[in-house]
Amino acid sequence: MKMERISEVGVAVRNLEATTRLYTQVLGATASEIMPVDQYGNRARVCRIGSTDFRLMEPATEASPLAQMVARRGDCLHHVGFQVPDVEEAIDWMKRNQVRMIDEAPRAEDGVRFAFIHPEPFNNVMYKLIEGSYDLKYIPEPAEPRDIPGRVRMERVLEVGVNVLDLEAATSLITRVFGTKPTPVITIDMYDMLITMNRIGDIDIELMASITEDGVIARSIAKIGEGMSHIAFLVANMDEALAWMKRNHIRLIDETPRHLENLRVAFVHPEGFNGVMFELIEGLHPWFDH
Repeated sequence: MKMERISEVGVAVRNLEATTRLYTQVLGATASEIMPVDQYGNRARVCRIGSTDFRLMEPATEASPLAQMVARRGDCLHHVGFQVPDVEEAIDWMKRNQVRMIDEAPRAEDGVRFAFIHPEPFNNVMYKLIEGSYDLKYIPEPAEPRDIPGRVRMERVLEVGVNVLDLEAATSLITRVFGTKPTPVITIDMYDMLITMNRIGDIDIELMASITEDGVIARSIAKIGEGMSHIAFLVANMDEALAWMKRNHIRLIDETPRHLENLRVAFVHPEGFNGVMFELIEGLHPWFDH
């Protein structure tokens, strides 16, 4: 069964209002109104970039599972949501493929039906199956209006990066279960890693494995385990985007862009966005036809 597209990225946050300001005033996102406390004990709002909704979730009670996650890890990437035409059919497909589910039956909330897949089979990445569209009201003007130059706005999400130990097994699983068509294995020497790009809609799941035992991916896995590494955004002009980050006092890993094939890339330090790492990319991946 092929997933239609990646429509949502969930982010666990300690301070919903402060994180919203970062997403709207620095990344150029459009924010929804804050939603009532949900069935999980969370406050949430959506910040939309391109056609992808970043669902920012703040624990409203200390007893909620999200509160325990935030206490343990701080702000962090929580899940990736797939749009599906029929969530019950998608759940049945997962079960037939021996994929463990958190939700054996769909839940309902704000105009959608959804179910979470257990992260264990997918290198500690939790995926969410979503049928329908959330009934959201967007704020016409930000609470603190700010003019963001068009060339520094994040245009859209390009990829979700995932650190894995076994690239072949991870690629095989998401190909079989999610209906992706992966690229051949690609060597990225400057990061000492092997990757496959696995496209769902117009966003790639980038699976990344270390070439050596002391590579950057190996060190990350040794420290925090397998799982989501970063979210990559397409930018129109890398130099202007980096200058914008610096003007907004956002710490960068790459002060100047690196070159990869026909791309210019730079990483924003996780401290800049409360523990979530973003990658800026100018250009489109050369491994797919566009």
